[in-house]
Amino acid sequence: MIPHLPLGHLKITPGDLNFFLSVVENSVQKKQKSYCIPLNLTKYVVSKSDQKLKRVINSSDTVIADGIPILWLSRRLGYERVYRITGIEFAEAILGQSKSQNWKIFLLGASEQNLERTLEYLTGQFRPLSIVGHHHGYFNAQDIDQIVSCINSLEPDIIFLGLGMPQKEYFIDDYFHRINASFWLPVGGAFDIWAQTKKRSRPLIQKSGLEWLQRSFYNRKKAKNVLKYSLVFFKDYFFYS
Repeated sequence: MIPHLPLGHLKITPGDLNFFLSVVENSVQKKQKSYCIPLNLTKYVVSKSDQKLKRVINSSDTVIADGIPILWLSRRLGYERVYRITGIEFAEAILGQSKSQNWKIFLLGASEQNLERTLEYLTGQFRPLSIVGHHHGYFNAQDIDQIVSCINSLEPDIIFLGLGMPQKEYFIDDYFHRINASFWLPVGGAFDIWAQTKKRSRPLIQKSGLEWLQRSFYNRKKAKNVLKYSLVFFKDYFFYS
């Protein structure tokens, strides 16, 4: 039984990267389906009013602190065994382990061009790597049955979802029980980073956990959302009971 800790209206899972990798390995070896949700500031706040998103998060097998505000709130509540693990870092750790475990991976998301560049990057960085299939993220409702059938025919062990938020979480809620992959991980914009169409912040910014703040400087809409979400979050942070 994986332990969870209450985090406002959501939950968080204590454990380091090795613990979460062991969850992946257990799921694949035993063919027991599970999924992990990387939790950040936006997802925390939006799920207050988005009941479907909240359900997906609280129904997950593990929730990791993807964003530094989630780590701050965890520390505020005395959760010393909660660590910051970003979705992309977790995904790359899984890719690294998959080389020796021969895990089969399916990629779903991004544009066709970025997906091709992602495949080229990953197969170069994590050789040998068994990516058994992929599909871009610009699909319609009528495409779903074909996508589900395709994934099931390839029998992947792991699915990385590079869709937007909350589309990737909704996809899990809608199709988790129809697709026979053992472990699911929504990775958001990781595909675009692997495709090298977007860059991660410098290591010092990454270490400080302020990537989200830096990105808002270059996107007015994101900056407004960061301000709005921050006000809601810090109300919880200071008045949590």
